[in-house]
Amino acid sequence: MIILPKTVMLMKPHTKMGKPIVRAFQLLYDLLEKQGVETLLFNQSAMSTVGALYPACWLTTLPDGVVVVLPIHRRERREEKRDDILEVFQQKYLLKDVEDWSEYEVEGFFLEGTASMVMDHQHKLIYAALSQRTYPAILEKFAAAHKYKAIMFSARDASGKTPLHTNMLMHFGEDFVLLCEEAFTDDMDLIAVKQLLLSTGYRIIPFSLDQLTLFMGNSFSVKNKKGNSLLLMGEAVVASLTKEQKKQIGKQVQIIPVSLGAIETAGDAGLNAMLVPVWLQAK
Repeated sequence: MIILPKTVMLMKPHTKMGKPIVRAFQLLYDLLEKQGVETLLFNQSAMSTVGALYPACWLTTLPDGVVVVLPIHRRERREEKRDDILEVFQQKYLLKDVEDWSEYEVEGFFLEGTASMVMDHQHKLIYAALSQRTYPAILEKFAAAHKYKAIMFSARDASGKTPLHTNMLMHFGEDFVLLCEEAFTDDMDLIAVKQLLLSTGYRIIPFSLDQLTLFMGNSFSVKNKKGNSLLLMGEAVVASLTKEQKKQIGKQVQIIPVSLGAIETAGDAGLNAMLVPVWLQAK
């Protein structure tokens, strides 16, 4: 069973992003507040692109008190890595270290945070679908530095292309994993991943390539202030759930539909890239 985050960090869009995106974000933020989820909110700078709404691609926190700044692929997004954000983390939380892996961007090597790495902190495992944004040598180095084991595999989306990120096809709930089995290109990789998930105590809930396109893998699990488990999903994903999938998720988990259409369309990503799990201990 995985421990769910109780605090999430997210970026408020600048008004220049346009009313549909600003409105969609406000609906998400209001929903988090209503559901009793602890948030850490930062304002997007006027110079940022819509990609700045996805801080999980460059910022990762670890339960041992480490904040990690990671190398991202798109040049125009690298200015999102702001010192003022890191300073707030240093002020609010007990940190052991702040690591910056950005130097690998010069060499063309990338590892885009919890978008690239679906992490099981409980068992010190990192699941990663390889792509131009998830470079194996950097992944191995990161895993070794933090005493995790990296499990790498290849994947495809509904059009046969390599997905940008692992979080498109895989998501950890408290005692289950949403997994797009159809996305695996190698049957042996799929068997190995499923065996490892089952051996570490997770129920596997398969979803289709069509649901991958709807950002089902980009769902986000969190605990609210009352200790209730919430599963945040885009409205289109919730509408696509089969009776069997709902049954497998279980009644102990509250499924929360989120209206993110404008943001998903503009940024081609979903909730999991917008919300950074904060695993740190507050001062």
